[in-house]
This record gives sequence, structure tokens and C-alpha cells, in this order.
Amino acid sequence: MWITWFGELEHAVASELGGKGASLSHMTSQQIPVPPGFTIKASAFRYFMDKANLRPVVIKKLASVRTTQQEELNKASLEIQNLIKATPLPAEIREDIVNAYHQMMANGGQVVAVRSSATMEDSEAASCAGQHETYLFITGEEQLLTKVKECWASMYNPRAIVYRLAKGVAEEEAAIAVVVQKMVTSEKSGVMFTVNPVNKNRDELIIEAVWGQGEGIVSGLITPDNYILNRSERKVISEYIATKEIMLVAGEEPGKVCEVQVPSEKVTARVLTKSELQALVKLGEQVERYFGVPQDIEWAIEGDNIYLLQSRPITTI
Repeated sequence: MWITWFGELEHAVASELGGKGASLSHMTSQQIPVPPGFTIKASAFRYFMDKANLRPVVIKKLASVRTTQQEELNKASLEIQNLIKATPLPAEIREDIVNAYHQMMANGGQVVAVRSSATMEDSEAASCAGQHETYLFITGEEQLLTKVKECWASMYNPRAIVYRLAKGVAEEEAAIAVVVQKMVTSEKSGVMFTVNPVNKNRDELIIEAVWGQGEGIVSGLITPDNYILNRSERKVISEYIATKEIMLVAGEEPGKVCEVQVPSEKVTARVLTKSELQALVKLGEQVERYFGVPQDIEWAIEGDNIYLLQSRPITTI
């Protein structure tokens, strides 16, 4: 009742699975290589808030907050997030999540990524990418359940609160889903834009790549290799091979990654082979054809396998 597996399209709409969850479900249905997983529906968050009578408390706290006063905003944000984290999960939601996780474990999915998926994110009109929490390398049901609530709580971080107010989203309508996905221990990872977002050229595709986990690109911590390809001819137009001295790998603390030194022979080496570039271009075009609009895609390579971790419309075209 409270979860849906990737590929099940009955509930694969952003209002129930969030932009990320809906996109992953649709890609899975098209046999696009997505790490298996499930999405905890936004209705689970709504039920949690209503059953504990948290919504009126949140609305009252936010009603008196002046978003121009950072200290005031931070205080209200922290109080709301702590309230959510301290509230027990309803038994029926907990049971659904644990059962689904055990099913993943039986298929080799013991280590998972837990990603927020807001119901208004990754639309063509708005993107709140990066506003909510993501936790990597989560193991065990208790860690998973804790991180689910932390994803819910992240809907009330200061940036997310201000963003919703700016977009005119009523607090009664705000909701968030959570994606639970088999963790890819990526040797290479990055992002791909199926249209050049800089010059708006629709015949150019851009791929950025680093060693290890791709969060280093998103945070700006690591300067990635940059490849620009001509889509019609499938040729590399230009490439920039960066000096990559660090990479992100699994940390000792659950849900965290840590920086390690890149092996010396890889510091100035190109991350992607020609065949990997071609395979990514092919996947990018498949995803764009299915959704009908240019896409911003996160990808990872583990061994010989390429996985797409998420895809969203490019909102700047």
C-alpha cells in the first residue's frame, strides 16, 4: 500500500512518487538499466504527518517565520525537522518498508541508496534538485527507516522552505516520496545532458565524468572530465581531461562518502573509453525519446555495467 516497485506504472506520477521516483519507474518499464528499487509514496508521508497531527504544528510554526530573517528561519527549520525525526513511524508503513527491503536483500540489494523525491521536483516548470537529502551506502532496516524519516525531515530545511514559498506552494499540498535503490559501487560516474545547456545546441550532448561516486560533481568538489559529442555523427567534438586528485567512496559512517586520493596513474587519465561514451550517448537518446524533452541524467559504471541513477528535464532550455 505504501510502496511501489520501479517499473509499476499504476502510481508512476510525480504527485505520488515525486519526480525522481516516477522517472525511475518509467525508465525501468522501458528496460533502461536502472538499479532496482522501490519508492515510498508521498501518501505515506502525508499519512505520517496526519496521524501524528504534525501538519497543524508545522503550519503554525511557518506562519510566523520571516524568511528574510535567517536565524529565525533556521530555528523553525530545526524544530520542525527534529519533530519529524522524533516521531515514530506508523507500524503499517514500517512493515511495508521493511518487507520491501528484505525482498531487495534476497536479490542482493542489502546496501542501498536512500534518496528524497519531492512531488514538485524535476518538472519542466520547476526543479528543486539538490534541496533534499540523499544517503548512500545504507545497510540494515533500522538505518533505512532512520534515513527515510531524515529524507522526510529535509523537506523543511531552510532552502526548501523558502523555495516553496517563492513558488506559492501551500504547506497543506507539500509532500515528499523516498526512493530506495540498490547501491551502485561506481568506479566511474557522472552526469549527461542530452542537449548542450550552455549554447542550447540540440545536436550536441555533454558528458561529465569522475572516478568513484558522482556526488563530487554535483557539489562542485571535483572538476570532471568534460566530453562534447555531436549527436548526429556520434563523434567527440571536444574533450577536456581534468586533473582529478581526489574521488569519493563509501565512508565509515552510514550514509556518508569520504574523500580518498586517486591512484597516481588515474589522476590525469581520461575516465571514459570511446565505447563507454558511445553507450552513454545511446542511452541518453533513448531516455530523451521516451520522455520527449531534453534530459539531465546521472549515471554510474560498475564493472562492465552502465546504470542510470536518475533523469530529469533540463529546465534551462
